[in-house]
Amino acid sequence: MAKGVLTALAVMLVCTIVPIAQVLLAPFGPFLGAYFGIRSAPTGDRTPLLDAAIFGFAVGAASAAILVIIALVITLSAPIPGRFIVLTWIAVAVFSAYVAGMATLGGLYRLMKSQTTAVAPASESG
Repeated sequence: MAKGVLTALAVMLVCTIVPIAQVLLAPFGPFLGAYFGIRSAPTGDRTPLLDAAIFGFAVGAASAAILVIIALVITLSAPIPGRFIVLTWIAVAVFSAYVAGMATLGGLYRLMKSQTTAVAPASESG
């Protein structure tokens, strides 16, 4: 699971640092990261939705940890008014939830696509 989460975080980072394409790629970074990262995550006898939700929660928790560290450094080192500190923590919560949701969707798409390709050749041979 850790390798898949790190892969997802790496893809998200790459999507945000590409100079011109970051405007288009950054919002889809969690989706793309989970699409490629869930290959390394163990999938058991659970449904694809549950596997994707667990993976999305793990990616969201990892990104939340990173965002909390960044927010703590910013709020403790800079003289920021109180209302902006509250907005910073609201942004941390919203972005973490967004990453978890998009990662769940990306992982679910990958799992459903792999199930469909595994079933399709078997049904064609008749």
